[in-house]
Amino acid sequence: MKQELFEQQYSADWRDFNLWLKRSRLSRKQQLKTPLPFPEEEFPRRYRQLCQHLALARDRDYSHSLVEYLHDLVQRGHDALYGARDDFRSNVWQYAIGGFARDVRRMRWWVLASALLLFGPQLAIMLAIHIQPDLAYLIMSPSQVANFEQMYSVDAESLGRVAREASTDFSMFGFYIFNNVSIAFRCFAGGLTAGLLTIFALVQNGLSFGVVEMRLIQAGLGDNFHSFVIGHSGFELGAIILSGAAGLRLGFTVLAPGQRARGPALREVARSMISMVCGLAVMLVIAALIEAFWSPLRLGLPIKLSVGSLLIAMPLLYFTLAGRNDGS
Repeated sequence: MKQELFEQQYSADWRDFNLWLKRSRLSRKQQLKTPLPFPEEEFPRRYRQLCQHLALARDRDYSHSLVEYLHDLVQRGHDALYGARDDFRSNVWQYAIGGFARDVRRMRWWVLASALLLFGPQLAIMLAIHIQPDLAYLIMSPSQVANFEQMYSVDAESLGRVAREASTDFSMFGFYIFNNVSIAFRCFAGGLTAGLLTIFALVQNGLSFGVVEMRLIQAGLGDNFHSFVIGHSGFELGAIILSGAAGLRLGFTVLAPGQRARGPALREVARSMISMVCGLAVMLVIAALIEAFWSPLRLGLPIKLSVGSLLIAMPLLYFTLAGRNDGS
């Protein structure tokens, strides 16, 4: 069904539902003066119907504005039906247990594009360096490559340390926070340049990751490198991909704002992604904690790979399964 027909068929029901919610917030005296758009006993049925409409709108890729409108009605209806407290902690909890995953799934095509821009160049440069090792120096200087080899050498006191003068776990946690947030910010804010800087940031980081990984493998340090990165890579790379997806979405709005002026269109899209950006920021903090306190430990490779695989599976399962039990 086309969106226009869908809206024509159900817009009256949505309007009545919205009027019912507005009336419920009035004082008792004002409610007596305001007629009910439908009997109170119909509210649960209409709420379930609205959840179905939201699921259909998302599944059929209807316009972002319609999905946001229905999502807002469903959220307010849920609060009215189940008596949820409209406070900050409640909203944060509800978003954490399902809203974040739903937002990411709604952005799935932008997430896929961002992942391809990151991992595509990484795999390509790894293959190229495997064939011709000196191609690594087109991306990094010989001193940078040597520095990475030293960081992951068998003689290093702990894996992955990038600054000997700031080698405590807490100081490295601060370093990783700054580094990860700076990468994610460039990917997201680059959307304001019609997505060009977002694309550049994703490709450039993909190339850098590929150069480091392949050169360390060629130096016989692949096990050390993989035992270090596997623990935090799920959260860190996941957050970078999500920030890139948000940047690409902003960039598309710059190029194609639709029927609205470019400024209002950008504000609307940016506002709709604020919660998702906060969610990926939490992912970056989790990644930094793992990278600072777990990743440098010299444990057996099977242990590091097993724990790292579990840590990679956690965000994947969350984004795949969370928030699917409310009709969306």
